[in-house]
Amino acid sequence: MTKKNIAIVGAGISGLVLANKLKNIANVKIFEKARGVGGRMASRYKDDFSFDFGAQFFTIRTQEFREFLQPFIDQKIVENWSANFVEIDGNKIAFQRPWDDNNQHFVSSPKMNSLAKKLALDLDISLQTKINKICKEQNYLLIYDDKDELLGKFDYVLITTPVEQALALIPENFRFFNELKSKEMIGCFAVMLGLKVKPDIAWDCAYVKNSKLSWIAFENSKPSRNRSCSLTFLSRNLWAKNNLERDLNDIKNELIEEFEYATNAKLSEIMHSDIQRWRYANIGKQNSLQSYFDKENLIGLSGDWCIQGRVESAYLSAISLFKEISELL
Repeated sequence: MTKKNIAIVGAGISGLVLANKLKNIANVKIFEKARGVGGRMASRYKDDFSFDFGAQFFTIRTQEFREFLQPFIDQKIVENWSANFVEIDGNKIAFQRPWDDNNQHFVSSPKMNSLAKKLALDLDISLQTKINKICKEQNYLLIYDDKDELLGKFDYVLITTPVEQALALIPENFRFFNELKSKEMIGCFAVMLGLKVKPDIAWDCAYVKNSKLSWIAFENSKPSRNRSCSLTFLSRNLWAKNNLERDLNDIKNELIEEFEYATNAKLSEIMHSDIQRWRYANIGKQNSLQSYFDKENLIGLSGDWCIQGRVESAYLSAISLFKEISELL
């Protein structure tokens, strides 16, 4: 029997997992608008500084996800981050706990996008390709890029982008369209600083309450990183939502001030600074389907936003969609 042709939009974890599950039973093509794979499992480096500026870590809650990750743990592509974790309330440490083997938090090594790069091996991926339109023609779907060029004809299209971007591509008669319109991912700012020396701070990472910040991490405390002092901190999602369109340099400076207040530490000799605006960064726990598939429109959707803003959710959503579409192949 002739294999079906399937397009996947998005090369984050959900899209890459789907492609790996489908590649032996279908012809799979991935389209990704960014320069690299991984989505929010994103890494950036400058000189000796390296930053995970999207997902900061991930945990394992299901046996299914553990079994998926185990080969990568064995290869040290995924490693346990034994961090000295604190919780800051305003500008005071309210709680402290080491992350050890009884409280595991994982990262991809040597960068957060390393797992995605491994998953992307041997896959057919077009990078820097933004999908702008999907049109149904008889029993096929035609995909066009943002230059209105036809990229191919497919039996099914699986969209793994944030829900807001997915809604722009699917027809209004998509079976779950109205339900999906009610979902909202909220933004985040990530500030990245390369420091000559680490400030006088004993801990490795912090969750921050009652602040414009939500998270602080010294990247060099993660396994298989270099020793240069790379500092990343994230804004609170709601604060980002209310400040999303402001000048990025102003945002960066304001969040640096907030870091100094929260940690009671003065930053000096900043060798490198950068900021990332994530428009679609996180979503709360959802009480809905783990993925969405409309057989009539030949379109499926998956992503962490179907479940909750976590790496494991992206994986579980992809598996859910795979189970639905594999019955038709």
